[in-house]
Amino acid sequence: MGRIPYELTGISFPLFGASWQKKRTDKAVANSVIRVLEDRRLLFGDRHAEDEMHCVESALEIRQYLTTRLTDDEMGNDLRGVLKAMRAACRKFVEVAGPNACNFMHRGSWGPSGDVFGLALGDLRSQMGFYIAALVIQYKIEIEDDLAKILPPPPVEDNDDLLWIPGFD
Repeated sequence: MGRIPYELTGISFPLFGASWQKKRTDKAVANSVIRVLEDRRLLFGDRHAEDEMHCVESALEIRQYLTTRLTDDEMGNDLRGVLKAMRAACRKFVEVAGPNACNFMHRGSWGPSGDVFGLALGDLRSQMGFYIAALVIQYKIEIEDDLAKILPPPPVEDNDDLLWIPGFD
C-alpha cells in the first residue's frame, strides 16, 4: 500500500470542513539535500593550509542539516538510510579531526599518521560521492559539475578494456 500524498492539517466547525496539504515526496527531500551539498566546498573545493577548522565546521553544519531533515520529514526507509549514512560520514570526519581539529594540524608529517587531514577528507568525499550518486540515480536529480567531481565513475558493462589501469597500454 502506497503512502498517502496528502495530510490533514486542520478541521473546522460548526460547518464541517477539512484542510489538506500535499506531503513532500522523497524526491523533493533528496533534491533539497543535493542543493545544500552543492554549496559545500568541503566536498569538492581545493584545500589550502589552515582550512582544517573551516572544513570541520562545514562537516558539522552538513551533519546538523541532515539531522534536521531526518527529524522533520516523513520519508521512505531508503532515503532515511542514505541520509543517516551521509551523517555518519560527517561524524567520522569530525571525530578523526579531534577537538579543535588538532589531529589535522600536523600536515605533511611522515610516518604512520601521514597526512591525516588529506586522508580523512578523501574518505569523506568518496563516501559522500557514493551516497550522492545513489540519490542522483534513485531520484533522477541533476547536480552541478563541482559536486559531480566526487561521484564514483559509472559502471561499465562488458568492458574488458584495461587501459584505465596503470601499466596496461
